[in-house]
Amino acid sequence: MIRTIRYIRRYDRLTPLLLAGVMAVAGCDFNVQNPGAILESDLNTIEAVNAIVTGMSSDFSEEYDGTAFVIARASDDMAGSGSYNTTNFYRMGIIQAEDVDGIWEGVQRARWVAEDGIRRLRDDIEGYAFDGNRLTARAYLFAGLSNRVIGESFCFGVVSASAPLGGGNETAQPNSEAFQRALNLLQSAVTQATSAGDDDLLMAARGGRAQAYVGLGDWTNAVAEAAQVPTDFVYEAIYSDNSGRENNEMWEETHQREEMSAFDTYIASFDPPDPRAPYTNCPQTMTCNVSGADGITPYWRQEKYPDRGSNIPVVKGTEMRLIEAEAALRNNDMVGGMNKMNEVRDFFELADLTATTMDEAWVHLDHERHLTLWLEGRRMHDLRRWDEENRGILPGVQFLRGELPLADDNLDPSISKRAACIPVSFSECLSNKNLTGTSACQ
Repeated sequence: MIRTIRYIRRYDRLTPLLLAGVMAVAGCDFNVQNPGAILESDLNTIEAVNAIVTGMSSDFSEEYDGTAFVIARASDDMAGSGSYNTTNFYRMGIIQAEDVDGIWEGVQRARWVAEDGIRRLRDDIEGYAFDGNRLTARAYLFAGLSNRVIGESFCFGVVSASAPLGGGNETAQPNSEAFQRALNLLQSAVTQATSAGDDDLLMAARGGRAQAYVGLGDWTNAVAEAAQVPTDFVYEAIYSDNSGRENNEMWEETHQREEMSAFDTYIASFDPPDPRAPYTNCPQTMTCNVSGADGITPYWRQEKYPDRGSNIPVVKGTEMRLIEAEAALRNNDMVGGMNKMNEVRDFFELADLTATTMDEAWVHLDHERHLTLWLEGRRMHDLRRWDEENRGILPGVQFLRGELPLADDNLDPSISKRAACIPVSFSECLSNKNLTGTSACQ
């Protein structure tokens, strides 16, 4: 999302009497005529291309922070400290379909806008040089990353890997379909970025493919892609203080409200805070409200996003090193895994870690991914995949199973473990007839 220009109307600060005089002098005509709706076909012009791709970025950012906000409260990233009914349910391990309509619809909109925008750029805009264009590469990047978010965050998708651009309304699809769709689109982003000579887009697409390969459990290809992304690389979802739609929701819910707190989390065990997970202990410093919006939980405010225009990382080189570390541990290479983790720690100027057993190395990996990807909407996917592999030694899996509760957590007695993914929304279940009677909508 490109930072937009703020327009200041000339008459905003004039009194009504002076304003009337100004208008009279200007000879204003008070007759207003509706120019009519803008036709979709009006977008099929080369002058609209930049705006179309900017819209893709905007829609991606608009819901990326909302997804991260849900995942932070529903995982062990943060403790719930607010009064939203959703926060209370999330802390008990429950995510209800009727509570995630906005998140589901926003992410699906980001996916559709990017995919259909690619189709428009390719098929409908005369004179647009589609191949080798940086804007084409950027469009494919947002389409691929949107599908990666769906694969990591939601229990099911509704678009198969082979569906045409902008497809939707299919029956419930496994996460592997979203990851494969992401891989296909991100490979096109790699091709176009390479041709356009844009290294940033190329590295972002490579990193996105590494993430998607992790989702598929293809560690060989995940490492191959991750190895091409330098440790200091970061690609971000862009936010701004220009308008409410552009604000970072994570900032709003922690600096304007006290809806979630780092109190009694793994993050809070660091004093001073780990540089990857900065927080303010409000009761200790007395620089912010001492309790959360619930009036009970001590408020430890996140400082990773210190203002409403703070960007959220989407692809990072430090994560790529941790992908390499996990792949090494899966190959029983403890030394190689620890070396990759320490590359990340060296980057943040932290002391190296050591491990004498594979279990200890795996716990280090859990902690390192937790810290490195904190509040980036990534934690839930780690908990889900490790739980499915029955890695019960990991703190994240223990949290999911209710064996490592936070202070304000009360796992609902009717469930065996906390939700590890966001369900298909109630609105999708109502509108998509292909989901009727399926397990995705029960």
